[in-house]
Amino acid sequence: MLKLDFNERADSIPQWLQDFRLDTACLWKYPNRAEVEQLIAEKFNTDLDHVFLSNGGDESIELLFKLCKLNQQSLLLPLPAFSQYTHQLDIWGVDCIQVAGNKDLSIDVESLKTQLKPNQWLIITRPNNPTGECIDDKTLSDLIKKAKSKGANVFLDEAYVEFYQENSETNYALEYDNVISLRTFSKAFGLAGARLGYLLGNQQLIAGFKKIAMPFNVNNLSLQTAKAALENTREMQSYCQNIAGNRQQVFDLLQSSGLEVFDGKGNFLLFKVKPKVKQVLASFMKKNGIQIKTEVNDLPNWVRITIPEKIDLLLHVLGTVFQPEIIGFDMDGVLIDTSLSYDVCIMETVKYFTKKQINVDNVVDVRKKGGFNNDWDLTQELIKQQGFNIKMDKVVSQFQKYYSVFKFNENNLLTNAKLFEGPYITAIITGRPRAEALDGVKQLNIAPDNIISADDVKQQKPSPEGINALKAKTGKANMWFCGDTVDDMQAGIAANCVCIGIGGDIDGHAENLYKAGADIVLDNINQLEELL
Repeated sequence: MLKLDFNERADSIPQWLQDFRLDTACLWKYPNRAEVEQLIAEKFNTDLDHVFLSNGGDESIELLFKLCKLNQQSLLLPLPAFSQYTHQLDIWGVDCIQVAGNKDLSIDVESLKTQLKPNQWLIITRPNNPTGECIDDKTLSDLIKKAKSKGANVFLDEAYVEFYQENSETNYALEYDNVISLRTFSKAFGLAGARLGYLLGNQQLIAGFKKIAMPFNVNNLSLQTAKAALENTREMQSYCQNIAGNRQQVFDLLQSSGLEVFDGKGNFLLFKVKPKVKQVLASFMKKNGIQIKTEVNDLPNWVRITIPEKIDLLLHVLGTVFQPEIIGFDMDGVLIDTSLSYDVCIMETVKYFTKKQINVDNVVDVRKKGGFNNDWDLTQELIKQQGFNIKMDKVVSQFQKYYSVFKFNENNLLTNAKLFEGPYITAIITGRPRAEALDGVKQLNIAPDNIISADDVKQQKPSPEGINALKAKTGKANMWFCGDTVDDMQAGIAANCVCIGIGGDIDGHAENLYKAGADIVLDNINQLEELL
């Protein structure tokens, strides 16, 4: 599973780490953090007393809340915020003013300025999580100065700062004496499992965090890994540049799809989708081995995706969901109601050969199991279940005699003909013979770009032969397929299509289609427009 939900380095490890070997000889003694803290101090041209190593950035955040609780300090938290901040609020019960974001989810800087007060910590995450917003240097400097004038401090969470390619050379934690900066080895350095982060700031503020931390909060193995990472910063910088380029590709795709997407500067993107589309996206991502974050704090209609180093699969899956090039439709039960034609023919043909009357439930039960997408095959199977063995040519002949009578009972399920007029290739992929498929198209008064009938394939659904032939013919890969049977869903999955089940208003049918692999089940085909 490609994990694109926690903003880790998702699909590669740092090149230097492949040859790195831990020295286990030091495990008998307590860790000495001084060497790594000195390397960090040298990196930022400061003194050792201005650096504090923590167990990931999470420990530093927890220590902030602990510090506030012990010293009766309050917090000022702009929203939306990283879930760790709201989580710690529930635990520590610290006095906190939460300031809602602007309509576009950006930080409401002016409201923050009016809420600043003495003995307070203002939390600023830059780039922000979950939005990726990176407030500009002047705005940040003004906020820090305003906080200073009010007797407040700033906790600057810079966990994603390495991905901000326009980042200035200003180190706010060392330039201003009321700022503490959080950095981490989890994101850009790709060491989330090592659990190591650090704080930068003036000696007095850093001393306050050190005082309340556990004595040996970081271990020897993590310290060794961090030291090696600091000696290989060029690889990290190259990685971040690659991620920034990939981020832009994903942003462009999402924006060109008409989605509201935040122009984030971290290693992730946040975008807004309708609930049904979110369901399709999450399901299709999972089928393709990708895990994304669909529950983002208090943003129910938003999705966050970490940007991987290898981008092709993600772009293909997003393109298939948001920019389908082909939409395929099964005909019977999707576009046309065949309950009074084909289903009646099945029952009458079985009765003709067996002298036994079956009902619609018997037909549905066999169809549910899959493997009988062609109604002739289904009819023969039902005849066998009654203890008779009739050759297929005889089954077909009798079935077609009945169909010549009952086909006039068919009703159209499709009422929204616009579905066949979109900016995509349309296709009918049906188990009907070609002549009957053409009759159906005429009855529906539609003009699909392609028709794949029973006469055009060697294997019926659940084989993906017809779908794959269509993809090959058109040279297109991003496809949705709409069907009402297990066989339809299985064919769609085998061809890596977004699978849209039809007939969710029938008792038990939706559950059956979901089990078969549907990404979503609609009551009828006309609801497809909601997804488009």
